[in-house]
Amino acid sequence: MSTLIRHVLLDNKPVDILINHNKIEKIADHIPTALSDEIIMGEGKAITPAFYNMHTHSAMTLFRGIGEDKNLFDWLQTDIWPREEKLTNEQVYHASKLSILEMIKSGTVLFNDMYPFAAQTEKAADEMGVKMLSSCVAFDLFNPKMTEEKKKSMTEFMERKISSSFIKKTVSCHAVYTVSEELLCFARDLALKHHSFLHIHLAETQKEVSDSIEKTGLTPTAYLDKLGLLTNKTILAHCVWLNEEDRKIIKERGCLIAHCPTSNLKLNSGQMPFNLYKEEGLKISLGTDGASSNNSLSMFSEMKIAALSAKGQSQNITAGKVDQILHMSQKEAPQFLGINAGEIAEGTIADFILLDLNNTQLQPQSYLKSHLVYSAESNCVTDVCSNGRFILKDKYHPFENEIIDSFLKASKSIL
Repeated sequence: MSTLIRHVLLDNKPVDILINHNKIEKIADHIPTALSDEIIMGEGKAITPAFYNMHTHSAMTLFRGIGEDKNLFDWLQTDIWPREEKLTNEQVYHASKLSILEMIKSGTVLFNDMYPFAAQTEKAADEMGVKMLSSCVAFDLFNPKMTEEKKKSMTEFMERKISSSFIKKTVSCHAVYTVSEELLCFARDLALKHHSFLHIHLAETQKEVSDSIEKTGLTPTAYLDKLGLLTNKTILAHCVWLNEEDRKIIKERGCLIAHCPTSNLKLNSGQMPFNLYKEEGLKISLGTDGASSNNSLSMFSEMKIAALSAKGQSQNITAGKVDQILHMSQKEAPQFLGINAGEIAEGTIADFILLDLNNTQLQPQSYLKSHLVYSAESNCVTDVCSNGRFILKDKYHPFENEIIDSFLKASKSIL
C-alpha cells in the first residue's frame, strides 16, 4: 500500500511525499500519481513529526477531575488507590480507548503506559493503530505476600505473547516508596532476561527523596543505581529533585528522563530544572502523566507548559527553546527506543501529523515551529499517520462517538 501526499508544506516549502508501506520513500517537488495507490491532497496543510508520550497511565481518564487541589500522597491514598482497587477489565479497556482517541487527535502515535490490566490497554492500542510500551506495574507496599503475587504476575506478563508488532512489553515499578528491594531486584532481573526497557517514577517529590535518605541512607537515584536498575534501557518519570551526583549517575548510565511538567505543577511536586539538565547532557523526553493529574493528554499543552516551566524555574529567558522542546517531544524518544522516526525524511518511519494552515492559531504561517509549542492545540491537527497508516483523516475518526458512549457507560460506577 502506497500513499502520495500532494503539495504539503514542509519547512515552509510545498512538496510531494510518497509513503510506501510504513516508510517515507520519497520527498520531491513533484511525484507522479501513478506511483501510489492513494492520494491525499495536502494544500492548506503542513507536515511535522508526530509526538511520543513517554509517561502516562492511560486508563486514568476514569479519574479525570477527581481529587483536585491535593498533593501527590494525599491524592493517591485518598482518591486514587481506593478506586483503583475496584477497577474492572471492561472499565480499563474503554478508558484506555478514550485516552488513545484523545492522544491521536492531538498527534501522538506512541505512548509509554504504566498501569494494571495491561492486556486491556494493549487491546485498545492495537484496535486504534498506535504504538505502545506496555507494562504490568509492580508495587507490593513492602508486603511479602504481595511481593510473591507480583513476581508471579510480572513473570506471566512478560512470557505472554502479543500478536501486534506495535506493542512492546516493558517492566515497570511504581516507585521506591511502594516497591520493596526484593521486588525491585526481581524487576531488574526480569528486564535483563527479556532485554526489556524498565520504567519507574523517580524523585517526583521532596518527600520521596527525604524518606529514601532516612530509610536507606541514599537518594532514590543512588538507591536504584546500587540495586542495578539504572541502565541505558531505563525510563525515569519526573526526576524533579535530582542532586548533582544523581544527575551524574543518570547521565553515565544513559537513562531517559520522561519530563511531566503539568502534573508536577498541578500536584505542587516542584519544577524540574530543565535548562540545567540539558546543559549537563541528560536525555529528556516528554510525557503527560495520567489524565487524573494533568488533566489533559495533549502534547501541545505539555510542550507549552514545559517551555514556560523551564523559563520560570531557571529565571532564564533562553531556557526551553522551541527546538529543544520539539526535539524532546518528537525525536528523543524514538532515538532512545531505536525507532527510525522523529523527522520527515526519506527512509524514516512514517509517523507524522498534518496541520490545518487555515487555523487561526497557526498564523502567520512563517513561524510554525513556534506555533507548535506556544499556540497550537489539538484542533490544528487534521490527519495523523502512525507507521504508515492514517489513523485520523480530516479530523475524522470513524468510531469516536461509539468510544465516548462506551466510556460513559463504563465509568458510571467510578463517578
